[in-house]
Amino acid sequence: MGYSLKMMLLAFLSSSFFATKAQVFTIQHAVDQAILNNAQINQMRSQLKQKNEAWRMQSGISSPEVSYMKEGMNGKTADPFQEQRLTVSQTVDFPLTTSYRLKALSEEGKAMEFAIKAEERETKVGVKTRYIEVLYALHLQKLREQQLKLATELYNAVYTQFETGMGNGMDLTKAELQVAEANNDIDDARRQLHVARYGLFNLMGLPPENQKYTIQFMDTLQSTDVDISQIQALAVLTDQPLYKSSISELSASNYFLKEAKSNILPDIRFNLYKQDYGTGYNFNGFEVGLSFPIWYPLEQKGRINTTLARQDEIR
Repeated sequence: MGYSLKMMLLAFLSSSFFATKAQVFTIQHAVDQAILNNAQINQMRSQLKQKNEAWRMQSGISSPEVSYMKEGMNGKTADPFQEQRLTVSQTVDFPLTTSYRLKALSEEGKAMEFAIKAEERETKVGVKTRYIEVLYALHLQKLREQQLKLATELYNAVYTQFETGMGNGMDLTKAELQVAEANNDIDDARRQLHVARYGLFNLMGLPPENQKYTIQFMDTLQSTDVDISQIQALAVLTDQPLYKSSISELSASNYFLKEAKSNILPDIRFNLYKQDYGTGYNFNGFEVGLSFPIWYPLEQKGRINTTLARQDEIR
């Protein structure tokens, strides 16, 4: 294998190696990572899952009860009266109360969904701001490097003139100051880049071991003047997730208030019997009972007042 061919192969492998090592972050990748790793958003998603399953525990249907009863057992009489009974009992809340409760839970779920969207938007804005700061710091560092290069070239030219006796000490001093200022400026630019990079990494939730200097950033942003009038801003106000979340929260509190007030309606209890009067379980029985909330003022007054206070808070 010729020397030139070996060098070409080595250059190709080296470029491939560094290409695989270099990691490029686009602005969309940064946004996706930040939303995926955001602790607040993940916590809200977990709360949403809980709210979506809450209706199963608050359906207003109690667990059925099975009971056995036997009476008339008297071995001293010749023909004692005997009865056996198997009973299945089921208690349910009044249907209107259950309906209000389930609607309130549904509205709470919608409110949480809109709140998650609002939080995602806030995260997206924060990431884009940090990303732009990184790009600005990168451009600033390049400009400062060019400034240092020009200041150094100027200093070398002035120093050459000074050595040949064609310049004076004042010009040399000015050139030295310009080089010193250029060095200070480039140090400041590097500091800004350092702060911007790690601010973006932290917002993305990137682990410290993955916060490497080899990470590159795609500069595909363009600036465009956007003129939004007050009328346009107000027109889309009702479409904002945070606004919709507040509306759903208010709707949920209204349903919870109706549920609390509807608890004055009785709960319903159903009993189904299989009866045996000594000849087998040949008879059936059915019973319906109503549970009237005579302690309604004590039980529900606090809940009603709490719901009213929650409505005032949302408004």
